[in-house]
Amino acid sequence: MKNYSQKPGINTKLLHAVGTDDRYGSRGVPIYQTSAFAHSTAEELEAIFAGKIPGFAYSRIGNPTIEQFEKRMASLEGGISATACSSGSAAVACTLLTILKSGDEIVVPTGLYGGTLDLFRDLEPFGIHAVFVDDFTADNVEAAITPATKTVFAELIGNPKLNVVDVAALSDAAHRNGIPLIIDSTTATPVIAKPGELGADIVIHSSSKYINSNGSAISGVIIDCGNFLWSDEKFGVMGDCLKYKKGAFTARLRGSLWRDIGACLAPMNAYLNINGLETLGVRMERICANAALLAGHLKNHPGVLCVNYPGLTDHPDHLLVQRQFTSGMAGGILTIRVGSKNKAFSVINNLKYALNISNIGDTKTLVVHPASTIFLHSSQSEREAAGVYDDLIRISVGMEDIDDIIADFDRALSAADATTNDTDFE
Repeated sequence: MKNYSQKPGINTKLLHAVGTDDRYGSRGVPIYQTSAFAHSTAEELEAIFAGKIPGFAYSRIGNPTIEQFEKRMASLEGGISATACSSGSAAVACTLLTILKSGDEIVVPTGLYGGTLDLFRDLEPFGIHAVFVDDFTADNVEAAITPATKTVFAELIGNPKLNVVDVAALSDAAHRNGIPLIIDSTTATPVIAKPGELGADIVIHSSSKYINSNGSAISGVIIDCGNFLWSDEKFGVMGDCLKYKKGAFTARLRGSLWRDIGACLAPMNAYLNINGLETLGVRMERICANAALLAGHLKNHPGVLCVNYPGLTDHPDHLLVQRQFTSGMAGGILTIRVGSKNKAFSVINNLKYALNISNIGDTKTLVVHPASTIFLHSSQSEREAAGVYDDLIRISVGMEDIDDIIADFDRALSAADATTNDTDFE
């Protein structure tokens, strides 16, 4: 007999963990497509602005539809709260600006998503410096920490380097030095791993990806795991919010930077994300299974020089995948090198089902040439540190029948070999 007191599984939680809060009994979450909310008395609105009673005043700082999305993300990651943003980049920026000031440093891996690298460059004129570490082990990270370091930031699965970081070890290193660990878990999702349970203090998602599911909305979300005790010694910039102790980050985030910058999520986009969340579990199972099969097939393909996928047994972080990730799922992204930029372009141009799109996490298979797109503004050394080369193709595997995905790549690789001159190979 089933024990109904046990914790629900991930798919049940995705569907039932948070209700709709709708007085009419709507099956889905209503869309509150409004800029502001009316109240019956001036006293009531004053109390809402002062935080003395719950309620909504202006959608830039709170909206019922957006709150429903935030509650779901906090529940999935086991956090104490979540804050939705207009994009994944906005989520990263708001997180960092909440805890940093001029003169502060961030320790980060070299192999980061190109857009995040661009953000770190944007922060330089404000006196906030990124310290890059090549081999992002806990020992190397700790060696890079100085009195000016205020946080360690990493992607759980690098995009597109596809390295996997040891969250527990990094957390220990950061906490020994009195600073938090921030993990971007976009490429993993809560289905594959929960960084907060492994020791991360703040988890970020570009929810435009797997959470949304079909590329219909740009958004990001910040989850406060409630693990870190913020100190005045290192984080005086947080001011009076420090009185909230482990809740200080969210208090500072929502009470100043995020609110004042206006990086809020639109209610319609929150609604689209909520719908996407309902199928996240089954989608990730199918996507990860497809990715593993495609990687195994392309690994033995004569037209492919090498395949990078964390689920392959020869991947350097394969043991970390087994230890940190649910049921051995290793994500839905893989990269291949085909010998030259010309051939990479030819493969992309000859694909029938895989779409040439600079996004990941769709129900459809997507491909992109990172060197000429998302890493266009990066230096050659930055590209190589991120595992980006002129002949590299990033593949975000979708939910199509795997035989059709494999046939699509076989056909495109054959066509590319037939039209690409051997002298093009590097």
